[in-house]
Amino acid sequence: MNLVETLEMLNKVVTENSELIKNEESTKQFLILPLLRGLGYDTYSPKEVTPEFTADFHKKNEKVDYAITLNGEPKIFLEAKSINQKINKSAPQLSRYFSTFPSVRLGILTNGIEYHFFTDLNNTNIMDSNPFFVFNIIDYNDEDFNNLIKFSKNLYDYEGIKSLAESLMYTHSFKSVIKEIFENPSDDFIRFVIKERFKFKVTQQFINTSRPLVQKCIQESLSEIISERFDLSLNHHELQEVSVTTEVSVVTEKKMYYSQEEINTLGTFEEFESIKVVLPNVESYKNLIKIPDSEYSVEKGNPLSDFFVSSVLVQGNSIVGYLIGHYYNNRQDTTLYTVKSNEIEKFIKENPVVSELGFINARLATRLNKNTNEIKYFLKSSIPNLSFRDIPNLTSKVDDIDSFFNKLK
Repeated sequence: MNLVETLEMLNKVVTENSELIKNEESTKQFLILPLLRGLGYDTYSPKEVTPEFTADFHKKNEKVDYAITLNGEPKIFLEAKSINQKINKSAPQLSRYFSTFPSVRLGILTNGIEYHFFTDLNNTNIMDSNPFFVFNIIDYNDEDFNNLIKFSKNLYDYEGIKSLAESLMYTHSFKSVIKEIFENPSDDFIRFVIKERFKFKVTQQFINTSRPLVQKCIQESLSEIISERFDLSLNHHELQEVSVTTEVSVVTEKKMYYSQEEINTLGTFEEFESIKVVLPNVESYKNLIKIPDSEYSVEKGNPLSDFFVSSVLVQGNSIVGYLIGHYYNNRQDTTLYTVKSNEIEKFIKENPVVSELGFINARLATRLNKNTNEIKYFLKSSIPNLSFRDIPNLTSKVDDIDSFFNKLK
């Protein structure tokens, strides 16, 4: 059962049977352990998920409800509460556990509904007093789900968790500051606004006089920005419908979770001119795209096609080109084409078969340039919520795309 299915199941349990989950033990059995399994942890192995983990705490007989061990060391401590017990922001008991093991950099406090995640951003091995992330299994959005996936066994990496924690902490702080400015602009902010357009000396009296006007301007400016964006969206609605994979549609796709085993089966690779050329496994793509054969298309991807992205070429942090593969002779042989990332549309027009069938492992998407009103075409992975960079060996780095392509000619 993957994470999406697990959360759906847990929502059903809470909705239909929450009155039967009356204490901490039943909370563990029916809510907490299933979620850990959905995240990929083996709750049936005491070497990986150890209940009642004993450590040398300040208080005798004090134990961690669960210690999660990775690569032979405890990495995560989880303290469980009853479903009926409200979670406070601070977790002194969990904090004591945390400071005992230097290898543990993540603490989780949960009542089976809310999961509060703590780390040690302020002082190493001293748990922060506030959680950097809270996940509610019955009230979450796509961003929350994407953050939760990062705590799964096959993706767990402390440096990544630390980056997430810092990002969420800064985001929360910045939003708080911006909200405070919008609702009650400070003297410094008002002074800044005035000095941006006027050169006279700004007195405190003038600041006080201007405050209501600045507040009014903030509200009107926000309204105008929203209105302009809404109007722009309406004006180009028909253009954006050219492809089902526009940026708007990507946001609303149902989030999927794939195991590392599923990802690893997507293709085999060979070395070619110091890069890896991947040959896709058609059956694996059929299984993970999860749409009927009749819905395969240029815009959604088509495992029935003989064309595929064989390598995504990256220069710096940007995708600059592709090797496009073409199976022939009953998929016994392969031809490779070199295509720059901004010439995908040209390649498809020059190859009518591709324009009809699409790619095994890619879909043609569009992006609207709001400044020029031009539609730009680009390729993205045919598997929802799995980028080219997430597919093993598919991405290769080149120093210069022109030199690389010239070398292949």
